[in-house]
Amino acid sequence: MITSTSVHPQANSQVESSNKIIINNLKKKLGAKKGKRAEELPYVLWADKTTSKIATGQTPFSLVFVAKVVIPTEVVYPTAKTSIRDPQTNDENLAQDLDTVEELRDQARFRMPTYQQKIAGAYNKNIRIRRFEIGDLVL
Repeated sequence: MITSTSVHPQANSQVESSNKIIINNLKKKLGAKKGKRAEELPYVLWADKTTSKIATGQTPFSLVFVAKVVIPTEVVYPTAKTSIRDPQTNDENLAQDLDTVEELRDQARFRMPTYQQKIAGAYNKNIRIRRFEIGDLVL
């Protein structure tokens, strides 16, 4: 599996982080049944893309497609959410959602620095500052 790219090296850590989450979820889902990894991968990927993230407060699916997720089970067995929808009004609602997509993405963009500061604060609280002077031996 290729986890880095020479074209966009700044994205390497993001890709590795995302891959780590997917692999950990696969391990939790499969347990001792490691031979079924390929069969369970679509479900784990679907769960990853439709779960809201703490950093943005949105699902990756909603940031890209500007729509709420309908899980495959709801298509086969209609629920109140899917059976009430009228195809004509659905198209109108999607058009309205396209108008607000930038606002949704801006909210996610503004939320990210706050999240990053919180994570940095949690990481840095255990760091001790050490001052070195000329002549100090440093390993």
